Amino acid sequence: MRVPFRRRRVISLGRRFTIDHGVFDPERHLSGVAFAPHLVDLVPIGSRVLDLGTGCGILAAAACTRAVEVVATDIDEAAVACARRNLADLEVDVRRGDLFEPVVGERFDLVICNPPYVIAPSDDLAYGSPDLLERLGREVRQHTSYLVLGYPADEASTLAVTGLPLELWREVPTRGRSLGIFVGRLR
Repeated sequence: MRVPFRRRRVISLGRRFTIDHGVFDPERHLSGVAFAPHLVDLVPIGSRVLDLGTGCGILAAAACTRAVEVVATDIDEAAVACARRNLADLEVDVRRGDLFEPVVGERFDLVICNPPYVIAPSDDLAYGSPDLLERLGREVRQHTSYLVLGYPADEASTLAVTGLPLELWREVPTRGRSLGIFVGRLR
């Protein structure tokens, strides 16, 4: 007998987030719950922010504490629906599409990205494509000059494939691995 999936709930920044089946869990994965409280310090006041690969929307919510406009995107339909519900009271513009496809021609003061760290050998959209980091590096400058990226601190060398000038801003201890918060000023 198959056990039905129960939605999980996590609390971050004083908000409750519901995590739907198929959406990356920001608490179980080295991800949003660890990242969100630190992200607040990096969002320019009054800025326009893009949360790339929003998942449940936890980083978009963090950006709303200082930004005047937040756009959140994800390729996965379940993630988009989940983020829309979690962010409904914050007026975040949640869009579906692959990487920068939903924001073609738009500029942002800041792009946030917390990509999946595990590349799955399947077509599960909750995991990243093998070339996600390379594509991010090729396309991000068309949309911003300021990038904040979450990635395992012990895999920082992997980020070289982006070709971006990323510097470790902060290392956040979590259960197991430490989250690296990397900042890129893209002139």
